[in-house]
Amino acid sequence: MLECSCCAGLYQLLSKPPPMPYTDQKGLKPTPMIYFIKIAYTLLFPPGIIFLLLLCIAFLLKQKKEHLGSFLILLTTAILYVCSIPYFSNFLLSSIEQRYQTPVQVSGDVLVMLTGGAISEPADPLTGGNGYLTSTTASRVLTLAELYRVTKLPIILSGGQVFNDSGNESQIALRHLLALGVPESAIQLDDTSLNTEENAQHTEAILKKKGWKQPILITSAFHMARSVKQFQKLNVRVIPYPTDFITQQKQDLTLNKFIPSAGSLSNTTIALKEYLGLLAAKN
Repeated sequence: MLECSCCAGLYQLLSKPPPMPYTDQKGLKPTPMIYFIKIAYTLLFPPGIIFLLLLCIAFLLKQKKEHLGSFLILLTTAILYVCSIPYFSNFLLSSIEQRYQTPVQVSGDVLVMLTGGAISEPADPLTGGNGYLTSTTASRVLTLAELYRVTKLPIILSGGQVFNDSGNESQIALRHLLALGVPESAIQLDDTSLNTEENAQHTEAILKKKGWKQPILITSAFHMARSVKQFQKLNVRVIPYPTDFITQQKQDLTLNKFIPSAGSLSNTTIALKEYLGLLAAKN
């Protein structure tokens, strides 16, 4: 009976919906089982299952009086857990993303977009070429196309082929812009840059050649601070136009914010990479 009561209590805790659950278009609220299944999936797959295995190993080591080994395993588990929960990853990534806000109105003389990844295959019949943009780059391209529709400013695409088996990011982005109705005559291409530092250097050369003085910089919100810093090193003053936001400023303190997930671990990694990049850009 005790085991049944504990299981029932755990079920009620895990299946408790957020304080203000959403409703679908038909006005139906999601059942508690939906939340329970979502959390169960998270615990059954990495990184959730890894935590359970690490805790088992720590318990076995402690049973064998391997206290140092048990402590190191628990410490590793704790660090990995913190890095994998949405509450921490959102807080850390938001501290990078919220440094610049998307302006309501922009005034410049050229749109500069930095790419952020692409694959070289399979073929894309809609744009008539090989390769696809990552979701990050695709979000930037969408914002760029919308800005071009409003401003009709010339465009600089900056980003090359980083790895032998990856796609050329600017060339694939160019195909999508053409498919969206942007004329090729409006686009300048830097398809050789391999990192953010080279993005800034190659873009500066194009700016000087064309005589453009007020570049509007379009990149993901998490990437903006590091990008601005690289342009500042070259005495290029950009107008930040962040897009592709991952986090939001307000977080509801609910149970799901403390359940580890692969997505949250990835966001923590992104934030740490950007902080490291900012530190390197200052040197």
